[in-house]
Amino acid sequence: MRKILNIIILFSLCFNICSCDKTDINNNNSLINTDHLEQLYQEINIKDNILGTIWIYCNAPDYNVVTDDDEGYTCVDDVSRALVFYCRQYKIEPEIKYLKKIQSLTNFILYMKADNGYFYNFMFPNNEINITHRNSVATPNFWSWRALWALSELNMLESPQLKDLQSKAAPIIEQLIEKISQQFSNPSETVIVDGINIPEYSITTGNDQLSIIIVALTNYYQLNKSVEIKNLILNLTDVLVKSQFGNKDLFPYYAFMSWKNIWHAWGNMQAYALLYSGRVLQNDILITAGINEVKYFYPYCIDNGFLHQFKLVNKNNSLIMEDYNKFSQIAYSISPMILASIEAYKISLDEKYAKQAGNLATWFLGNNVANQIIYNINTGITFDGINSENDVNYNSGAESTIEALLSMQAIESNEIAKRVVTNYK
Repeated sequence: MRKILNIIILFSLCFNICSCDKTDINNNNSLINTDHLEQLYQEINIKDNILGTIWIYCNAPDYNVVTDDDEGYTCVDDVSRALVFYCRQYKIEPEIKYLKKIQSLTNFILYMKADNGYFYNFMFPNNEINITHRNSVATPNFWSWRALWALSELNMLESPQLKDLQSKAAPIIEQLIEKISQQFSNPSETVIVDGINIPEYSITTGNDQLSIIIVALTNYYQLNKSVEIKNLILNLTDVLVKSQFGNKDLFPYYAFMSWKNIWHAWGNMQAYALLYSGRVLQNDILITAGINEVKYFYPYCIDNGFLHQFKLVNKNNSLIMEDYNKFSQIAYSISPMILASIEAYKISLDEKYAKQAGNLATWFLGNNVANQIIYNINTGITFDGINSENDVNYNSGAESTIEALLSMQAIESNEIAKRVVTNYK
């Protein structure tokens, strides 16, 4: 029955998939298509306050938005993703359509703030905040960090129309940064996991989450330079640096672990966070660490058709890979590598990193183990992932859609990378 359903979905999508070919890409001036993201966007009015929301789930074959009974229909995590995208797009094209999205999405994030300084995550279709789901409680967790990142992007914009909103966001940013400073005030202790020395913060919080915090703090630092913020950034980046293993000849080729002694592809922003903060702080240690992963580990991933997850263990003084998984592969696995590769080019001006970013982006256009176009440039639809060589998730939710757009946005910023994408066969 599942095979029959997949065949039906495949045929119903055939026109959309086939219409997104190389000719279309070359004839289109921009790689960015926000049509599907705008379909996921919905404004709500709460006490005369216009809040912009993003539907989390959107299912094939009809691509109608759907809610989740336990979670809700929208969340701070994905609204924050969208806000990051629109803030960066507004810098490129300061158009009113982006400005309005920035305003409404920011209003939603601010509305979801809890009294303790963190954020609730989910909202139900009746506009009720979900305060009980484990991934919605206002705690120091990934959705609060992504909200901080998004608000820090907002406050970096130069626009008279945003001054009032930025003033509202500023104390909320500062309150959350104060909590981060308290949580990570001391250098991380070290614990041994499977024979490997791992910073404790990598276990309690995770390097993927720390990376989001580092990017947000680096944004904040550029507007509010202080020794305290710089030291906080360095304290957190030190955790990432100490979570890097291998060398150019030894597996895992300078990869940064994501959580404990586990590397996972989704949200692997460690190199991007180090390169970005290293560039802003002019810190060669951070830059070198980030460059090494981009230079040696990313090509390994590309050559092996990408990875999903593995665990690193020490056996007889040798680093061994265990619990290896190739799938699933999703947009959120590829986008951080593209951002890091573009950042590596900005720092080094070495064209190989820009070309690598372009090569990574071709994963979205069919250069993957399923030979499947994942991002349709004609519709903006991004499939939710590849489950195996013969199994594609044709749904197109918020995370996939926005991560693809962030990827294409980064590629658009670099002529070398974009040339690789537009020339892809």
